[in-house]
This record gives sequence, structure tokens and C-alpha cells, in this order.
Amino acid sequence: MANISNTSTFLPVDQAQKDQRQQMFSAHLQNQLLPELEGIRQALGKVEFDISEYEDLQNKLDQLAKLDKNESIESLIELGAGVWVESRIFDTQNITLDLGFDIHMDMTLGEAKEYVEKKMTVLKKKRDNLSQKEEFLVWEVGQFHGALSQEQDKPILQV
Repeated sequence: MANISNTSTFLPVDQAQKDQRQQMFSAHLQNQLLPELEGIRQALGKVEFDISEYEDLQNKLDQLAKLDKNESIESLIELGAGVWVESRIFDTQNITLDLGFDIHMDMTLGEAKEYVEKKMTVLKKKRDNLSQKEEFLVWEVGQFHGALSQEQDKPILQV
């Protein structure tokens, strides 16, 4: 029977399994969980920004609603490319809403306020769903960190 004096070149099966499991946990963490968490956080930031924009719009619509129907207002209007012009808005009771994809819709002030309220409700639900996903992913990342830590702390079977 051969005597193996240098066992450092041969890993016991348990060490190889331990290394394989650590690599698997680490790869899942780095390649899936952390990028997914980053994506959720970016989406959450965008939704928060959109909510803020709609809250600003809601405040402006509320200010318009307080005006007398025959009262005009002065405002700066962007022409494009950062160029602004001072203008007077005579009809403050009708709004043109940009729905995206170069689609515009004329609405009364009341219809615009309803639209903004519904849009904010949808955005807040989306924010809540993203927050729940973020919370779960943070928990899951913690579980994988814990599993990696436990794998490192496990004693190696000595042969």
C-alpha cells in the first residue's frame, strides 16, 4: 500500500464539496441576487421621481383650480433645448396632457386632476410592490451571506 506523505495536494472530499458550495452560493449572490436588487432599487428610484413629478403637477392643478375662470396667468414655457419664453395663459380650465409616444389628450381641469390622482395611485402601488421585492431581496442576500459564513466556519473533515 502506498504511503501518501504530502496530503496538502489532495483535498478531502468534504473540502472540495465545501469549496464547491461556497462558489455556488457566491456565484448566485454576485450574478443574480445583487444585480436584481440593484435593478429593483433603480426602478424604485424612478417610481419615486415619477410620484414627485405628479405631486408637483397636482399642486399646480390645485393652484389653477383656485383661479377665477376668466383670470389669466403668466408663466415661463419651454420651447425646447433649454429655451424658455414668458407667456400668458388665458384658458386655465382646459389642459393638454402628454400621454407619451407623442400622444396628447385635451382635458378639463377636473378631468386632469382625476387622471393625476389615478396615476399617483398606480405609481404608489408600484412603489409598494417594488419596496416589498426590495425587502425580500435584502433578506435573501442576508441569508446567502449567512450561508457563506457558515460554510467558511464548518470544520474540515481530516482524513
